[in-house]
Amino acid sequence: MSDRGMGSLVAGVDLGGTKVLASIVDAENRILGRAKASTPATQGGAAILAAVAGVVREAAVEANVELSDLKGIVVGSPGPLDPDHGVILFSANMNVRDFALGPDLSRLLGPPVLLRNDVRVGGYGEFRLGAGKGKSNVLAAFVGTGIGGCLIVDGKVIAGSTGNAGEIGHIMIKPGGPRCGCGRRGCLEALASRSAIAKRIGKAHKAGRSTVLASKVDSKNDKLKSKELAAAYLSGDAVAVSEVHRAAHYLGLGLGSLINVLGPELVIIGGGVTEALGVGYLDAIRASAWNQVLTNPGNKIQIVPAALGDDAGILGAALMAREAFC
Repeated sequence: MSDRGMGSLVAGVDLGGTKVLASIVDAENRILGRAKASTPATQGGAAILAAVAGVVREAAVEANVELSDLKGIVVGSPGPLDPDHGVILFSANMNVRDFALGPDLSRLLGPPVLLRNDVRVGGYGEFRLGAGKGKSNVLAAFVGTGIGGCLIVDGKVIAGSTGNAGEIGHIMIKPGGPRCGCGRRGCLEALASRSAIAKRIGKAHKAGRSTVLASKVDSKNDKLKSKELAAAYLSGDAVAVSEVHRAAHYLGLGLGSLINVLGPELVIIGGGVTEALGVGYLDAIRASAWNQVLTNPGNKIQIVPAALGDDAGILGAALMAREAFC
């Protein structure tokens, strides 16, 4: 039992707008079991609760452990949240409001459950075990269905007085711009997320511009997957290239402005879109960000890709669970 760190087993869950991941992690941060499912984002709280519980159970089976062996569970979830009571207040990318996921999941599975912002969880994973290892002041941005951020100052995640600090996706970049899922206009998320890119490609297609992605954006914009966008972008599809670079420009503006305010040692960019699009996308973000940054003497501040991929969220959640429960 002690050889595998089973005396302090925890579960980490990464709940996103399109997928939910779970892992069972031991004291040495080794993933013993994992599971994945699609997020029933439009189906409400009961369906989301069932999906989260299901992946935790599957991960426990793969790890050959009982749920009762777990010291605790941390779920990284889109917000805004009431983390003290384990409640998702609402989400731009899931059809829930005042959803007590933490207490409901604990009643269903048994171990205690904490709810934390999904991007703060992923950023913490990258900070402790990934691209930010060894640094003290880090800004992390994750680009997927939406855009989220995590700020770490002097080695600590900054959550603010409400527990929701770090919502960089809802910085206003373009007043009067496209409507965001949060209901406001011109948010960074509405200009630079995968959903935003899909909408722009759809508008270009309707305006008569030819694109290999036409069938993916002619009805529901959320049909476009990161790997499909990347294939079109890397093949040189003119519409895809134009809209990816437009999104990268806006993301760079936001990150450059945040660098001016925060002065981090490192900016980490992760998420499914970043992983799929690769170096050209990152270079476009860097170019826009550095054009916005007032000063970076000796290139002290670096902008780098995330290192952990999908494991960032589940490992970050497991780290937080161990700190809370073990």
